[in-house]
Amino acid sequence: MEMALKKKASKTIEHTNKSRRRYPTKRLLLPSIIFVGVVTQIPFILTIFYSLHNWNLMRPDRGLTFIGFSNYTAILSEPVFWTVLKNSFLLTVGALIICLITGLAFALLMNRDFIGKGIVRTMLVSPFFVMPTVSAIIWKTILMNPNFGFAGYFAKILGLPAIDFLAHYPLQSIVLVVSWMWIPFFMLILLAGLQSLPEELLEAAQLDGANKVQQFFHVIIPHLLRYFEVVILLGLMFILQVFGEIFVTTSGGPGYASTNLPFYTYRIGFQSWDVGSAAAVGVITAVLTIIIMTILFFIIRRTFREEAA
Repeated sequence: MEMALKKKASKTIEHTNKSRRRYPTKRLLLPSIIFVGVVTQIPFILTIFYSLHNWNLMRPDRGLTFIGFSNYTAILSEPVFWTVLKNSFLLTVGALIICLITGLAFALLMNRDFIGKGIVRTMLVSPFFVMPTVSAIIWKTILMNPNFGFAGYFAKILGLPAIDFLAHYPLQSIVLVVSWMWIPFFMLILLAGLQSLPEELLEAAQLDGANKVQQFFHVIIPHLLRYFEVVILLGLMFILQVFGEIFVTTSGGPGYASTNLPFYTYRIGFQSWDVGSAAAVGVITAVLTIIIMTILFFIIRRTFREEAA
């Protein structure tokens, strides 16, 4: 009986010590959680609030009027919105695919030892530190300009007509600019994943008779699954919010050919001064981002579930 009481008292003391060690950690995290909640959720709640109202800054006499979901129905019934939604989808998916494939190729290259590796790595990472507006100006004037850019210069040498890429292929040009900027970020994340891969796994695969292609698909890719999820999550959030490149290069044109959801929000909010409709587009963009992100994660986990196991 005495031994049972001692064991029970020992378990109680141990549980109390664990609780004391656990709860101070939660209390220390509480201020940061509150700060993040205030900074992120209050603006989003205000966006939802304004999306349910009619508020045009060009008509201050009308004031702020509650209209329910009329802004959403009006936006969804416009053909322009579906064109913009298609542009956003093509821009985001195209840039993600290019960044993922090219970033993985560069990561595999930088995971090897060769002469001048530091210089090459610095050159590959440099585009990520260029401001979006500056990189857009570089591509618009120095590279893609048909009159005095490199595109026009090489076209003249080859005897070909100069092409104004931003006028004839606006969305594809923006995909190229955005991909050029974000490939280094994908490369760095995937390179960190490659460097964390234990050499014993590759050696075991070689002993089992796996060639380089089999090692890549059955050892390296499953190991990089978590890194794919992280880089796709961050890339999706940032690429879907592309604004500066479009504003500098095409201004969403010709027409709405290169307008994505953030730039469409800018057009409604700061050109038409319709705050309610702009807020509705912002809420729709947030919801679509969550849906696309969930679908992508489901596809990735389902594709590599057996390899990861």
